[in-house]
Amino acid sequence: MCIACIFAGLLTACGGGETDYTSGSAPYANGHTGVEVVFELEGGVYQNTDRHVRMYYYIPEDGETLIAPPGEYSGRDIIRQNYHITGWYKTRNESADGTVTYSDAWDFTKDRIKSGDESLTLYCGWAPNVVYTYEICYFDESGTEQVYTSIETKEGMPFTDTSNLADGRKGFTAKREKNEETGKYEIVYYKGKEGGNWIPWDETFTHPGGEVSTAVKVYVEYLKGDFVYVSTADEFMSAVSGFARSGNGVYLTEDIDLTGEKAIRGFRDNAGKFTSVFFGNGHTVTGLTLDGKPNYPVISSEQALLGDKALCVSLFGNLDGATISDVTFTDVTLEVDVSYNQINDVFVAPLAVLAKDSTVEKVHVDGSFTIKKVDTGSDKLIAEYNKLVWQEGFTVGADCSVDIEYQDNRS
Repeated sequence: MCIACIFAGLLTACGGGETDYTSGSAPYANGHTGVEVVFELEGGVYQNTDRHVRMYYYIPEDGETLIAPPGEYSGRDIIRQNYHITGWYKTRNESADGTVTYSDAWDFTKDRIKSGDESLTLYCGWAPNVVYTYEICYFDESGTEQVYTSIETKEGMPFTDTSNLADGRKGFTAKREKNEETGKYEIVYYKGKEGGNWIPWDETFTHPGGEVSTAVKVYVEYLKGDFVYVSTADEFMSAVSGFARSGNGVYLTEDIDLTGEKAIRGFRDNAGKFTSVFFGNGHTVTGLTLDGKPNYPVISSEQALLGDKALCVSLFGNLDGATISDVTFTDVTLEVDVSYNQINDVFVAPLAVLAKDSTVEKVHVDGSFTIKKVDTGSDKLIAEYNKLVWQEGFTVGADCSVDIEYQDNRS
């Protein structure tokens, strides 16, 4: 029977005191011979150290025993990132160019140590893990190729991105095209560029695999901004309701008819701001009903311009670092009915009340705004119906227009 003690660095005997086993001969302890086995980790890490591991086996005189590598007793693995153990070897060979190889493999199921043996050193052999991946790449603003993320796969497998990992790049949205079979807009993947033109991804391609880790590049074209593709009324309403949570803007791919849909507060976060992008792509949004019946105050974050406790009623609230372009909102209706005495002032404008560091171009709004009731602390309504943005000094871009039919029904 054999008793094993495991140490890393310190030379300590099982019986209590310290004993130096660095000499070639192993002493006797209570009639047993101590044999030292040194495990060289060769770049691995065991129990938070990369030093060698010493084990001492006390064997009865003329006895022998099997041994086990570190981890068998503690249940902890030897780790080397992106590598796996090929075995343990008695001989380490290093060539003139620094290449290391190993020979004389130790078989832990058969090979044994015997009482009276000299100290045994075993070297851990490693081989790199073979990993097959698809790398999702893009070209940045300077035209430099970048790797965004990778998807691990197997030899012979086609490229798939079922979780839309390509769409996770912060501040950007992967370009999509309409799948004519499903009617949905899906991310477009490419093999690369040739002469400045994108080459579509080959759907029949499978990973070649091989004896070494291999990464196959897949390219995605990105548009700047975090937004969702919108092609239906349901998707539009979902984008509106989700903006405060996600901050995602809109990329219109079809004309949208919102006739009969419920009234909306507009695109705004909990601070009353729109901070993203709305790309209309030349499309028209028809029949939008804007909610003018809040039952809570909106405290202005721009008190210097609006004063305290100001309610902003518009399609986009207050613009902050936003872009709105190439869209027509037609047949927009609004009925202002404010009955909250904690609101001091009500500001009404077709597109936005305030705008900061924002771009508005090729935007057209027409419809009818009705003032039914304004029951606030000062009963004060400040409206601008002939400008897209109420704020003085903000200049909208080219090709913009507004045509609001205004009616004040207050007694």
